[in-house]
Amino acid sequence: MDELKIEVSKVNKCGAKHKVGDHFFVRGFGTLEFPTGEKFCMYALNSLIPFLSSKQRERTLAPGDWVKDYEELCCPDPNGIVFRISVLNTQE
Repeated sequence: MDELKIEVSKVNKCGAKHKVGDHFFVRGFGTLEFPTGEKFCMYALNSLIPFLSSKQRERTLAPGDWVKDYEELCCPDPNGIVFRISVLNTQE
């Protein structure tokens, strides 16, 4: 499964006080890795999780699957924050 970096790319408003550049990683088979001392909004995380598991397997998805077209997602508040999802490496 591919490893991912999830980073805050835009902040409109955020009750959790996230800032542009805040990030975490998805490693291996769904392990979340947060930088030391980093906190993350559970509501935003809850909205990202279903997408992240699919994004880790993007290479195996059917042609035309919508997951392949998205690199950014927003938190549950549409006026909140935007996350950029980057594939770091591919695992065979």
